Amino acid sequence: MNKFRLKSLFSIPFVLARRVIYPAFGLIDRIIQRKTNLISILAYHSIAADNWKFSIDLNTMKKQIAYLKKNYQFISLADVEKIIKGDKVITQPSIVLTFDDGYKDVLQIKSYLRKLNIKPALFLINDTRNVNTAEIGKNKTYLNTREIKGLIADGWEIGCHSNTHANLSKLTPTHLQQEIVIAKKSIEKSLGIKVNYFAYPRGKYSNQVLNFIKKANYKMALTMDDGFINKNTNPLLIPRIGVDRSHTFPEFKSAFSPSNILARRFIKNTFIGRYI
Repeated sequence: MNKFRLKSLFSIPFVLARRVIYPAFGLIDRIIQRKTNLISILAYHSIAADNWKFSIDLNTMKKQIAYLKKNYQFISLADVEKIIKGDKVITQPSIVLTFDDGYKDVLQIKSYLRKLNIKPALFLINDTRNVNTAEIGKNKTYLNTREIKGLIADGWEIGCHSNTHANLSKLTPTHLQQEIVIAKKSIEKSLGIKVNYFAYPRGKYSNQVLNFIKKANYKMALTMDDGFINKNTNPLLIPRIGVDRSHTFPEFKSAFSPSNILARRFIKNTFIGRYI
């Protein structure tokens, strides 16, 4: 049985087991005073009260942000870049907020984040008219240029999330050029900004994909792998933690626990595979 099939089989049992495991591991880490992961990058998608796995309703989102604001400091991806380079040091647990795809519904949280002085990163799909809906799993409304510029004015960082949200690990060099290099240039031209960061669609990548990321001169690229961020982290393989509607609040609070990060990494590398 291949790892893709195992991934499907693990989905439901893992979600159910997670409701017990996450809080338990989080409690263990607190009891033994395991060193806290200093930087956690969270990956969100849509803010909506629908049944899509990657949507989170506005009230839940605000509850999560309020918890994070009370227990962590918020930093930016630019800060993470400096930390990895050794140009910046942090001494307290920190959170980076990111949103993938560029859905219009993220505007619901704009004013709330502004009041809290939180400046997320938004990873845009460049060609929203030809999005690979089979890969993305949903057809939603995207932000327009004026709305994106409004977020930039609020301090949001803008990154690239490929041209069409294709599965990069299966593309030819010609298509990778379009998805990674040309998409970056297109976003930069339309918004009049420099795009320094890339987020791999569904976290999928390969050595060939990494070569194109380097070719496009991205300063950092973000995965959905599980790991710890420090000055030894590969800037083109930055780990993130996905948050979706299946997480209960107790699970969410423990998602950044070092033991849970290590457990997720073991499960993915052993049963699911890094590249799918």
